[in-house]
Amino acid sequence: MQEAFKLALSMMLFYWLALSMDWDLPKFGALAIVIISLSTTGASLNKGFMRVAGTGLGALAGFVLLSWFSQSPLGMFLATSAYLVITGYFLQTSRQGDTWFNAGFLAVAVWSSSYMKVDTAFDFATTRFLETAAGVLLFTIVSTLIWPRTSSAALQQLGQSVWSSLHELYSASRQRLVTGSEPKQVAGLRTRVAGEYQQLLATLDAAYSDTPLVGQKKKAWEVMRVNLRLYANAQSLWLESIKSCHDLQLNTLLPGLDATLDTLEQRLVRGRQLWDEQKTPEVVEESASNTALLQPVALQLNQEAHARLPRIQQAALMNFVAQLTTLDRTSRELLQTLRVLADIDPLNTLDDYKADDPFRPSIWNPERLLKALFPAACWAAGYAFWYFINPPGGPAIPMMCAAFGLMMVMAPVPLVGLLLVLLLSMFIAVAPVYFFIMPSLDNGYGLLALIFVYTFVFGYLGGRSPVLKLGPIAMFVMMVDINNQQVYSFIALATAGLVMLMGVSIVLLVQRLLSPMHPEHILLRSVQRFLEGAANILGHYQPQPVRQQRRNRRHRKRDFENKILPMSSQLLKLESSLDYSLFPDNTAEKVQQLVRNLQEVRLRLMSLEASYTEAESSLDQLMHNLSGMGDTWRRRLVDMLTRWSRLDLSGDDIQRWSEQSAFALDMEQRLEKLQQLDGLDRTDQDSLHSLFAFIGSTQSLLYALKKLEESMQQLNWGQWSAARF
Repeated sequence: MQEAFKLALSMMLFYWLALSMDWDLPKFGALAIVIISLSTTGASLNKGFMRVAGTGLGALAGFVLLSWFSQSPLGMFLATSAYLVITGYFLQTSRQGDTWFNAGFLAVAVWSSSYMKVDTAFDFATTRFLETAAGVLLFTIVSTLIWPRTSSAALQQLGQSVWSSLHELYSASRQRLVTGSEPKQVAGLRTRVAGEYQQLLATLDAAYSDTPLVGQKKKAWEVMRVNLRLYANAQSLWLESIKSCHDLQLNTLLPGLDATLDTLEQRLVRGRQLWDEQKTPEVVEESASNTALLQPVALQLNQEAHARLPRIQQAALMNFVAQLTTLDRTSRELLQTLRVLADIDPLNTLDDYKADDPFRPSIWNPERLLKALFPAACWAAGYAFWYFINPPGGPAIPMMCAAFGLMMVMAPVPLVGLLLVLLLSMFIAVAPVYFFIMPSLDNGYGLLALIFVYTFVFGYLGGRSPVLKLGPIAMFVMMVDINNQQVYSFIALATAGLVMLMGVSIVLLVQRLLSPMHPEHILLRSVQRFLEGAANILGHYQPQPVRQQRRNRRHRKRDFENKILPMSSQLLKLESSLDYSLFPDNTAEKVQQLVRNLQEVRLRLMSLEASYTEAESSLDQLMHNLSGMGDTWRRRLVDMLTRWSRLDLSGDDIQRWSEQSAFALDMEQRLEKLQQLDGLDRTDQDSLHSLFAFIGSTQSLLYALKKLEESMQQLNWGQWSAARF
């Protein structure tokens, strides 16, 4: 109710100000108020800033485009298309996605409202910018003065929640280590950590704006953000390494393992205490004086017991040790960051910190570029439809197509459902007010009261659903277009509805032509892309000169970013949206098992990448002498995954060579030969351990691929690939 009241009061005050000063386009400032009306002051400020910045950039771009191409419709068309590709690309890479959305949309809006007329374009662009800024400023003042809500409490709560989930995941991993079976809650915990982490990021951006103490320590919070991601990855990779050590006596091979695991858990306990807003002075004092948890753990290896193991078991053990060492390092760095945030250590403690994240997204991404072509294609289709057909609405049609295209890139939504909400809002909520109530008002006070009541009602009813709030209120603002020269036109309202209908229809058609719309088709393509990416990654694991090594790392990183890492969240969403009644052979249980096995392969690939990167930098000669691994096994894996990406599951080679005995025998022979080489005794022991870790990661990947093949064989892929309209 408080949020609805602040929204209604802001809308009423803005229209009072706009009508008193006879502003030309108050609807844009009012629309800005609706869009930035979020639950906290910081979130509103952050979104308001992005909207103003995007509006300014879009207004400037639109004016420049019209200035350069006012006499060339073809040049204007091509230049605007290129501009939409640019904004669509940066919309995906930036944390300020709203800025680029508004920048892209407003440039087209400037063209549409002032079709090929530079003088009116300048007036429209400047008016839109100034009135948008005024709306953002007014709502900021109201939300700051009346029932202000900062993001600090939400940030604290989310931090505690994420840390608690990480602690539960660690406890489940220790249980897996002791019992040999994976607890059922592991998959749910991983999903929960990922969701809470994304919420934490959004809340953190808001807290920078409304909580000075958070803004003052922005550097530490950014380090914490990176460390949380690295630590969550390290936990998952360590859990995967445990699965390959189920038949090893780890406490004998690693004396002091329990003490090491206890230390890691103590860091989690101490972290929970530091996250607690109500932490006692005793906790702070103890944390300040006790720095033992910040020291690396001394994990000892029983060399005699280790030497008696078969080489392939040595590999599995060293992979376990490598992942546990990474978990130790990331947990120390995370605890150190929390100490800084708790004012136990000074901020300059983090001056030398450098995040080493091999899976950090890069700015350049070809897949994002392909996706950025979508809004340009929607704009082009809308432009062609308007140019050749010339329906009612005129240049507003390509503008609407560009807006929906950018929206689909930023946050894919069911366009049909959105269109239904907008049209129902227009004809059920807006039209009666527009035709039956507003004409009967005889003074400005009645109009302001109407604005307040209408906004409050729908702001309150849609408090839990942004679509239900934005739909009726945004449609009221845009369709009624309140100003001092108010007119009432059924034709204008109907035309606006028709323009939206045509815009959504064109975007849906473009989407249908460029990519399959049905969830099973998208899921099928996602699985194929994942397998193709896995084949490409494995194809770049081979000893090479330094320059070629760097190129191979770039190729592997690109495939991880484009085809492997995005799969997790995408498949989970698609799996839940399938209509299983249409596919009797592909039950929910089979699909869920496929998704789980793909997740395991993803984690094993990440573990393999980490161990190979280490091995590649220090084991060139050793890897060269194991070229059979790179030439024989690698080629078999690549060929198999390539066939799978084409849905060719007819071969049974994995049954022949993925068994532990076959892999172990081959590796035993190669490692025994390697140990007979001159100078091996002088090789650094850590280097040999890195090699073992790499081989252990490869072995665990084979196990995961074996399970993946079994789940893939259970599915009828033809049912998903069949055309459906």
